[in-house]
Amino acid sequence: MRCFIAILILSGYCQLLGKKSYWNTDGDLGNRLVTEAMRRDHFLTIWRCLHCADNNLLHPTDKYYKLRSFSDLLRHRFLKWFVPEEDLNYDESMGKYFGKHACKQFIRGKPIRFGYKVWSLNTKSGYLVNFSLYQGKDARVKEEYQVVFGKCTAPLLMLLDKLPEEKKKRRYNLFTDNLFTSFHLLSHLKTRGYSSTGTIRII
Repeated sequence: MRCFIAILILSGYCQLLGKKSYWNTDGDLGNRLVTEAMRRDHFLTIWRCLHCADNNLLHPTDKYYKLRSFSDLLRHRFLKWFVPEEDLNYDESMGKYFGKHACKQFIRGKPIRFGYKVWSLNTKSGYLVNFSLYQGKDARVKEEYQVVFGKCTAPLLMLLDKLPEEKKKRRYNLFTDNLFTSFHLLSHLKTRGYSSTGTIRII
């Protein structure tokens, strides 16, 4: 399984035409690291059979239920190994995807226009502290946050709530763009002991 995951990681930064291309013997395709690590049919069998959740127990309101246990594990590990930095940034990011899925988004003008939208809390060094997968209406987000701060900003407060207690009490400076910046957000962050900097849009 470690070998299988390693191939997935490699395919993320060394992209070819498709999964089978990594075992292609043509001179302009293939990858020697992959071919020497695992047989193609073995990889494809694992690919077809690997599940992160029981398909018979899918959650009716969670569109990411099949990956929820895996994403929660990642979030837990990211928070555990987060070395606090004073400056944090909250923004949306896109995971490239061209297939069919109810959560796939199209955002005009973005470097990645098609894919999964992710609310991300990052350090200035690029470490992903916490994240939330966008799926439209999300029962996991507190309704009172959405009412006061808006649907785009509410996930930020949820991500901050998940910080470990010893790290939550530190002083942070949050940076946001005009999509999230509001008087209510700046005032609320101040009550938490955080400072904030945000851009605004001229109406």
